[in-house]
Amino acid sequence: TEQQAQAILDLRLQKLTGLEHEKLLDEYKELLDQIAELLRILGSADRLMEVIREELELVREQFGDKRRTEITANSAD
Repeated sequence: TEQQAQAILDLRLQKLTGLEHEKLLDEYKELLDQIAELLRILGSADRLMEVIREELELVREQFGDKRRTEITANSAD
């Protein structure tokens, strides 16, 4: 019947809403963890320097290859 169909649709909608709510809560918890870590970094000079070192290492790994162009003295100056 139409009532049964509507009840099934409502049930599915509630289930989807519940799943979306759960997903939002998980995302919220992840953001809180991220904020806490950033505050720890900002609260400690040692931790800040450690993060800077780690990020510079990543930059060196990514871009630390040999120079591709040759630097020469220009005699036209």
